[in-house]
Amino acid sequence: MTAAGTGLFGAALATLLMVVAFVVLPRGERYLARGPLVLLLLHLLVVRIEDTLPPEGLGRQFLSFIAAAAIFGSIARSIFLIGVLSSIARRFTRPWPRILRDLLQGFLYFGVALLALRTAGVEPTSLLATSALLTAVIGLSLQETLGNLFAGLSLQAQPPFSVGDWLQFAEGPDGTGRVLEINWRATHLVTLSEIEVIVPNGVIAKAALKNFSRPTPLVRHSTSVIFSDAVSPQRLQELVQRVLADLPGVLAAPAPLVQLGHFVERGATYNIRYFVEDYARIEPTEGEFRKRLWYELRRAQLELPANRSRVEATPAIITSLRDPPNLAASEKPLNERLAQVDFLAGVSPEVIERLLPGTSSASYAPGEVIIRAGDPGGELFVLERGSVEVLARRKGGPEARVAALSAGQFFGEAALNSDELRSATVRATAECQVLVISAASLRAAVELDRAIAERLTARLATRLVELNQALAEHADGDEERRSLQLIDMVKRFFA
Repeated sequence: MTAAGTGLFGAALATLLMVVAFVVLPRGERYLARGPLVLLLLHLLVVRIEDTLPPEGLGRQFLSFIAAAAIFGSIARSIFLIGVLSSIARRFTRPWPRILRDLLQGFLYFGVALLALRTAGVEPTSLLATSALLTAVIGLSLQETLGNLFAGLSLQAQPPFSVGDWLQFAEGPDGTGRVLEINWRATHLVTLSEIEVIVPNGVIAKAALKNFSRPTPLVRHSTSVIFSDAVSPQRLQELVQRVLADLPGVLAAPAPLVQLGHFVERGATYNIRYFVEDYARIEPTEGEFRKRLWYELRRAQLELPANRSRVEATPAIITSLRDPPNLAASEKPLNERLAQVDFLAGVSPEVIERLLPGTSSASYAPGEVIIRAGDPGGELFVLERGSVEVLARRKGGPEARVAALSAGQFFGEAALNSDELRSATVRATAECQVLVISAASLRAAVELDRAIAERLTARLATRLVELNQALAEHADGDEERRSLQLIDMVKRFFA
């Protein structure tokens, strides 16, 4: 076959492979076929220029090398796209790591260069034999780069981590990150602070690695809190466990662990350990845990201990250290807050006095469960501030939202009778402030003023009608019977 025929055959083969690559590539990656097209056009242009030069000469030999490198490069690139990146290849093989893709392309282009040299009349072996010194100099200068290359290959041969894993390769907050990419020179990671860290493969290969995503994505997180040593450890452990039980992201199995640690000047240290499914959620989960713990401590009338160091100061200093006006939040007295409840409006001070011994105030964080279905209860909750959602299981289905309550409304009336269990779960959807009135105190107040029972029952009936109207498409006879039974139960409670 003549040189012209060989050139035409090469151009036809390159065109065919380029078209096949364009067809089999995923739709979003078909732009990659532009590479072989550019190389093919370069080949045709150089051949046209080459025909205008004399048969002998260094210029024609150089153009011959460029033309051969372009056509062979177009063919090699198309073969790579078809065999590695096409939809067909991805269907039958796992995706290639980038370092292996880059290495394969490097070998292909090295072979293209050798073929192009031979086509141009230059023997590649003679160049390699006469450039031993140059090769040694280049090898020494690229020692670190080659070390990273071979380290990257070893990481791919026996991968201790994969893209997407959370990896600790050094101490400190920037020494842990999620693996984004592993290429021939370095590993790219992004830290919890959303900072990209590029670590040479040689450093990764020598480091003692901690992979938080293997063997399972479960990660145990440890934290500690100092409580007062005047409170029993059993009570504090139950309190913390109650917070962890409803905390989003904390797994129920393996179960959280709360252990008493060592005693310090401020009190007792409690070590808290729990599991999460995603390492990236550790910091948000701990922040939410401490926030909800604060609310739980306030409801339990407990405070975090202060330093016990004794400080003496002169009266002048004490005066200067007094809290400025309005620094500490002050709430209205409990009797004034009770008088503002709608079904207690206008009652006598004696009625309020009957309610005070069994009334308390509590705060809840967004997302906290205030009452849970199935738990025993004997309190009525009046929502002073914030909003809640009522969740219930209907007809054996999953728990669903059936109502939303705002400030001024009440809930928990179904369990005023000590024999009744909570029929629904109530969860805070915003920061809430509630008044908790015990059933005994409410019954004692009704003995003085029967109008309270009538107003409370009327409010309950109105709310149940609104609820049934909102759920009209799902309502049934059983729903209506339950509503009537609830009103009848409240009436019997006050009878």
